[in-house]
Order: sequence, then C-alpha cells, then structure tokens
Amino acid sequence: MIRVENLNKAFNGKPVLTDISVTFEPGITNLIIGRSGSGKTVLLKSIVGLHEIDSGNIWYDDKLFNKLEFREKKEIRKEIGMLFQGSALFDSRTVEENVRFPLDMFTDQSLEEKT
Repeated sequence: MIRVENLNKAFNGKPVLTDISVTFEPGITNLIIGRSGSGKTVLLKSIVGLHEIDSGNIWYDDKLFNKLEFREKKEIRKEIGMLFQGSALFDSRTVEENVRFPLDMFTDQSLEEKT
C-alpha cells in the first residue's frame, strides 16, 4: 500500500500540490486525472522520490519513504513501475544525465562503468 498524507510541493515559491492525501491499495487500478499543469506528474514524481517534497509524508506499507536513506529508497523503487506519457526525459538534465539516471537509481556501478 502507498499512502500519501498532507503532501505539499512548490516550485520557486509557487504551490503546485497543496495538502494532498491519497491511498493506493495493492491490486486496485487508480487514475489521476486533471488539466495540463494541475500537478499530476509532480504528484507521481513526488511519490516515487524523484522530487523532494516540502512537507507531508509518503508511506510504503509501514515505511516512511520520504525519511528513508537513499539506499533504502532505492530498494523500494525496485518494486515500483512507472511510465510517463511522451519522451519522459528530464528537461533540466543533459542527454548523458538522462541516460545515466536509471543506472544511478538502480545499480551500484561506478561513474566510469556507467559512461
């Protein structure tokens, strides 16, 4: 189960997510719908730890995900599948950083091995 409690996220002082609470039960299909720019992708990226949240909590079963160390988050991420619409690249990263991202998240390879 994934439980989000009172999640808040802003960029440059502009609130994108305000006091969001939701629970995702195993085996249940969920939809997150809304207009463009309403925060759907920010919510998903926050849940999997691609964005640091400003406040609130994200629980994976009995583990408080947003307070875990990087290695512990990495183990939980192995259980998560996520597919973004479109190219799903980070516009703030270089091509190399985009390609290297999954290697950084899911392997213990050195920088030299990755490049």
